[in-house]
Amino acid sequence: MYVIFFGPPGVGKGTQAVIIADRKGWAHISTGDMLRAHVANGTDLGLKAKEYMDKGLLTPDDLVIDMFLHRLAELRPDQGFVLDGFPRTLPQAQALDAALAKQQKSIDIAINIHGSDDVLMERMLNRAKDSGRTDDTPEAIRTRLEVQKPPVELLGHYRDAGKLKDVDGLPEIEVVTESLLKVLEGVGK
Repeated sequence: MYVIFFGPPGVGKGTQAVIIADRKGWAHISTGDMLRAHVANGTDLGLKAKEYMDKGLLTPDDLVIDMFLHRLAELRPDQGFVLDGFPRTLPQAQALDAALAKQQKSIDIAINIHGSDDVLMERMLNRAKDSGRTDDTPEAIRTRLEVQKPPVELLGHYRDAGKLKDVDGLPEIEVVTESLLKVLEGVGK
């Protein structure tokens, strides 16, 4: 099964992606991890990405898609994945769909893990305090919450395709995990 987790910062999508991938025997594909690995390993894709990253620019969609396809080729033919951190825009989603279609594959479900900004702000402030990060000011967190939310048109793309489900990300981690597993059980039925 091919799954995407969406959600604002602090909602726990990365944590849940690791848990669900582990429970299901799927790969957890984080675009941030993927980019860092290619750069660290000095691959052709990594060298190209580093040029953009060193300038503080976003890595172009086609380069991220190429990295994703490279990672997809490393999976067992029957192995699913949880995609975390990509796509971030409607053009990225369309490029992802097209790249998967060339391999006769598609995203099975996209899950929007959501929560109220007030609770997410509190979570992120506590996380910053616990980690000693001083750059996570309330203003910076508020901006991140606004800028990094999945765009309405991106969620609409998957909703229109009948593939988007919503899950509340505010309860305890185990409760959210059970909600996600329940949604995943209903896919394809």
